[in-house]
Amino acid sequence: MTATTMTADSFDIPHKKSYIKRVIMSCMIGNALEWYDFALYGYFATTIGQLFFPKFDPFAALMATFGVFAAGVIMRPVGGIIFGHIGDKIGRKNALLWSIFLMAVPTTLLGLLPTYEQIGWLAPLLLTIIRLAQGLSMGGEFTGSMILVVEHAEKGKRGVYGSWVIFSVLIGILLGSAIATGICEFLSKDQLFAWGWRIPFLLSVVGGYVGYIMRQTIQEPKQFTQAKKERKKHSTPVSELFHNHWRKIFYIICMEFTLSIGFYLIVTFIPNFLTAILHIDMVTSLMMTTLSMIAMGIAIIISGKLSDKIGRKPLLLGSTLAFVCCAYPLFQILEGSFMAALMAQITLAMILGVYFAPLPAALVEMFPVSVRYSGLSLSHGLSMAIFGSSAPIIATALIEWTGNNASPAIYLSGACLISALCLLSMKDKFKEDLQ
Repeated sequence: MTATTMTADSFDIPHKKSYIKRVIMSCMIGNALEWYDFALYGYFATTIGQLFFPKFDPFAALMATFGVFAAGVIMRPVGGIIFGHIGDKIGRKNALLWSIFLMAVPTTLLGLLPTYEQIGWLAPLLLTIIRLAQGLSMGGEFTGSMILVVEHAEKGKRGVYGSWVIFSVLIGILLGSAIATGICEFLSKDQLFAWGWRIPFLLSVVGGYVGYIMRQTIQEPKQFTQAKKERKKHSTPVSELFHNHWRKIFYIICMEFTLSIGFYLIVTFIPNFLTAILHIDMVTSLMMTTLSMIAMGIAIIISGKLSDKIGRKPLLLGSTLAFVCCAYPLFQILEGSFMAALMAQITLAMILGVYFAPLPAALVEMFPVSVRYSGLSLSHGLSMAIFGSSAPIIATALIEWTGNNASPAIYLSGACLISALCLLSMKDKFKEDLQ
């Protein structure tokens, strides 16, 4: 048997274990790269705003920077359709090779981009094009990674294997924050603005190259190759998706309220809330956020393993109800002492981790193989683009309108209640073979 026709099932057990680890690592690297860029752009938003937009109004420049960031997020559903079609029609491997290429190259180019002072209005235009390309990549990377891993996993391991894809999100965020913090610590302000901010973006080429090489060595999941042989030659996955499975798209968007709104509030909004509203210094806020991310990682690994033993539904439903009941008091505790605020942030992160971990396996188990990539990429992309990216803005507006610093928790609790109602009707398939 040649390497081109070999699948994971072709290996004996020792080799199969080694192959599965390679699949997981190749997906983790690409996914971590995506969130590494996410962390870097947020960390250097002020710097990018001053360098790539006119200097007449610093606030307007910062808003424009975040507007470009939002444009990238909005491209996720478009990327979901494009990469979903590639993944379902041509192959998971091809889609993931293109997605990591489309993330690594623009991120590297961002580190080489001339500033507004050097090329004028072309600077923000090129910045926007780069972010749009990255947004397209994001539309296929995360969902494609979890599909490839879960489809390769044997029954009884889908939850824990899928949770490693989630764990890589935290690796990317922490790595981005660590490198950005190190650059800011060791360089002067003038050096940072002149060239230092470019270094973290340029380093992404290393992760992109390693991930691309690793992905070239993996094979398509066996069930996908079988389904591809049986598929009609002129079938279109997106057409089949909207014709036969459109209700699942709506269902997953509602089910993912806990993730999309919870993730952006806990990972993006709270660190800024601590510094801007509670006036905690940036170093302390970063340390608190780092500890909460570590706690989330522990919860992800435990929850992923547990989901293979007791099922996805109890963990998903339990964590959504925990947010419904505890989000408001935990947001109130954020305004207390340092230790109280730290414990509240860690608790919120761990609840999110419990929800996050079983999600890859649960979502992959919902769609048939013929439209799985298209269905999950589009559903997740819409959820993140519409509800995730807007969550910090809505949270800030709620505080402004109500004068209550804990009011964003009401929004989170309401979203999680909708997710909980959806999960009540979910059929848990953790003991079944994939369709």
